[in-house]
Amino acid sequence: MSSILNRNPVGLVLRTYATKSEDVPKRVEAIRKFVEKAKGIQIDGKQVFRQIDVLVWEDARFADADCGLTFEALKGDATVVANASVHRFNYGDLFCGVLNYAVAKQIRAGIDYTLIASTEALSYFTVETLQEMFKAAESGAKAVGVAINELTDSVLAGRLANMMCLWHNVSLMSVGGFDLRAAKPVDDKSAHYVRGWSSEKQANTFYHLAGVEEVIPLARLVEVYGSCLAPIMPTGDGVKQYQVPDPATQCELWERHIAKMGTKAERQGALLASIGCDLSYLKGGVMLQYRSK
Repeated sequence: MSSILNRNPVGLVLRTYATKSEDVPKRVEAIRKFVEKAKGIQIDGKQVFRQIDVLVWEDARFADADCGLTFEALKGDATVVANASVHRFNYGDLFCGVLNYAVAKQIRAGIDYTLIASTEALSYFTVETLQEMFKAAESGAKAVGVAINELTDSVLAGRLANMMCLWHNVSLMSVGGFDLRAAKPVDDKSAHYVRGWSSEKQANTFYHLAGVEEVIPLARLVEVYGSCLAPIMPTGDGVKQYQVPDPATQCELWERHIAKMGTKAERQGALLASIGCDLSYLKGGVMLQYRSK
């Protein structure tokens, strides 16, 4: 048993929303599968997650926030209710506001480490990968990220992603949490855009200069604690594949995914530049034993 698990309670945070009512069942199913798997994960006979929080993003100021049906649908799902706490989140953005709120709730409940994950990364969510994450935390890592297939090079270079990332909560909050510079804009009047190129679409793509909420706190952690970031490769049985939205049945989500991936490095660089850093700063923040050759 990892001594981290013996001493330090671990929590899990999942975000969800459905802009369209027809997407609600898919969101509920994705949460159900993730929560059920999380609750069943044990290491040396002990459940890993002390607390699981599911946040439904409902801030009505945002045109693409939840349609208002997902929360009740989740509360009506016996598996979800039995294994997780479901919360409405009405006052903040999807990237920073909701995560600061969730981590604050977990700290208040006595949780020392919070794993933030995307339901699309379910195949990466294995006992073996979690053991490697806790091993890194035991070695002193303040943030531990899994190298998701589409982001392997980025994550190995220290740009850990909340698709699956474990944070030491007090350290995260001591450097300001998720900086609102990366917050999703309410509308185009307050938005800045980054342009990129999509090989999938063979066209230019655009995305708000927002999201990649991890990079500023990662840089702040390195500034305060030195090299304290640990990227790890996934392990365990099964094919590890991030589930991309189906372009035929989930066209809007697919378009968002393509734009997000096509501009990710540019947005990371721009947000790091706003605090006087560049991408190499995070690469230098990777702990020696976790640096790729």
